Amino acid sequence: MNKYWQQAQQWWSDRTDQEQRLLTLLAPVLVIGLFYWLVWAPISNGLDQAERAVQAERVALGQIKDNANRYISLQRGSGQRPGGGNLNQIASRTAAQAGLTIARMQPQGDKLQLWLEDTQFETLMGWLTELQQRQGVAVEALDITAANEPGLIQVRRLQLSQP
Repeated sequence: MNKYWQQAQQWWSDRTDQEQRLLTLLAPVLVIGLFYWLVWAPISNGLDQAERAVQAERVALGQIKDNANRYISLQRGSGQRPGGGNLNQIASRTAAQAGLTIARMQPQGDKLQLWLEDTQFETLMGWLTELQQRQGVAVEALDITAANEPGLIQVRRLQLSQP
């Protein structure tokens, strides 16, 4: 170590007075610059990234909590269903949105029986999925046959209930 110190002193003494003054002024700037680029900037960037990641996780957690609360309220049957209304209203409104025509509707206590005009199978399945997943309506019975026209089905009886 002593050897390196002597070499540094020799190097310094070999410089002119003007070079020594210039190096004395530039050394703190160099030290501050190195500290910023090697220490401060990486730490600051890492903190910013961590804050963004935490914020994204908070948003995801909020969505998960909202979905869990919605699920629990639907399971208990105590919360309002997303579409609102009784079974007749839900069936009428969602069938119209799906482009289906209800030929006949017959309430049976807390259940509802429906007969639909001829429709496409995919349209019916999309509507039933909507009823089950978003409206909390259960399909208890479904009786379908092929209609007279190709590609269409006839819904002879559909029984729905709210759990």
